[in-house]
Amino acid sequence: MSKRFAATLFASMTLLFSPADAAAADRVQPGHWESKMTMAPSAKPMAVKYCITPAEAALMNGDLPVLRKYLVDSTKASMKGRCAVKSVEIKGNNRTVVALTCGKSEVVNTTTYHGDRYESLSSNGAIVSGKRLSANCSKP
Repeated sequence: MSKRFAATLFASMTLLFSPADAAAADRVQPGHWESKMTMAPSAKPMAVKYCITPAEAALMNGDLPVLRKYLVDSTKASMKGRCAVKSVEIKGNNRTVVALTCGKSEVVNTTTYHGDRYESLSSNGAIVSGKRLSANCSKP
């Protein structure tokens, strides 16, 4: 996998696998977050920090049609059409399965939420983990 494709995929996956709170029905809590993606066991993780606003969290916590629309729209905007959401599934309160296509490549990501952190395993071997750094969007 090229570094450029990996970076593009990581940017997309950051949108798709935002941290959540498994103790509540909400999958995502607003605040300041950090996500790290590792492509191989010996590779240096790529990291990004970002804010999830209360409005974004409400969309991410919505039912399947609301979540799917949010993911389709945000992926289209951030990836400028290079990647697209193919399918979205919600499994219980703490797991999502999202298929993403970037050109001829397709990646299926299964994300499980554990309170203020999450882990996502990808069909291409990538591991994305995230944690909530603070409840507000200023630096922790």
